[in-house]
Amino acid sequence: MSTEPAAVISAGQLLRQAREQRQLSVQQVAVQLNLKPLQVAQLEQDQFDASMPETFARGYVRAYGRLLKLPETELMAAFGRQTGCVGSSAKPMRTFSNREAKQATENRFMWLTYAIIALLLLLLFIWWWQTARLVPDTTAAPEPAEQVEAAPLITAAEVPPAPTPEQLHELLGQLMPAAEPEAVETDVQLLPDQLEMRFSENCWVDVVDAEGNRVAYGTKQAGYVMQLSGIAPFVVTLGNPGVVQINFNQQPFDMSALPAGRVAKFSIPESE
Repeated sequence: MSTEPAAVISAGQLLRQAREQRQLSVQQVAVQLNLKPLQVAQLEQDQFDASMPETFARGYVRAYGRLLKLPETELMAAFGRQTGCVGSSAKPMRTFSNREAKQATENRFMWLTYAIIALLLLLLFIWWWQTARLVPDTTAAPEPAEQVEAAPLITAAEVPPAPTPEQLHELLGQLMPAAEPEAVETDVQLLPDQLEMRFSENCWVDVVDAEGNRVAYGTKQAGYVMQLSGIAPFVVTLGNPGVVQINFNQQPFDMSALPAGRVAKFSIPESE
């Protein structure tokens, strides 16, 4: 006696069965989800536009399931088995710190200070050595009287005085080029960029900034004005770019090159 494996129910079948149990029409569901009836029917038939990002399809299925109060875990598992897609993991945040750069700068200043001190000590030793050569050696045995010639005596007034700190500093400047002070790097806090979107009709939107933060996601209603802040460039995906007007840092963004009525993914500002 053989047993046949149980048929796997797709996400679309789960949605259709739940809708029929609640006695809702496709038109009623479309109105509540801000979708077209054709899109709702395609979801129930597990038909997804190949040009539509997986994020959009997953979002539509999740929103439909929440409307029908279906278990989200079971529904999204069925969607994943059907499409072979898994939820994308969050992009790791990047951190910005100049601690190591500051430490390296401090080390360079420390070694430069040590070098200056060593050079000053060397100059002081050279001065002492030159001064010691001018003092006669009194321990040497005198020559016979008839051969000794009178040697000029060196008085204390003829011994060169020790250089002052100012003279040592001037001599140091002549021996080595003046070291230009290095600019100490400081933490610079980047000002966030401003992105404004105005929707003349309902439209699905997904916006991610340069640090990987998703700053906007979901369906926006007609007449809605969305103000966003983040670090540019922004990666923007629109379900219908023809119904959206965008201003970037209070300057209008040219949308004329984007196809109307189709999903478009682009960067703001555009890469050169």
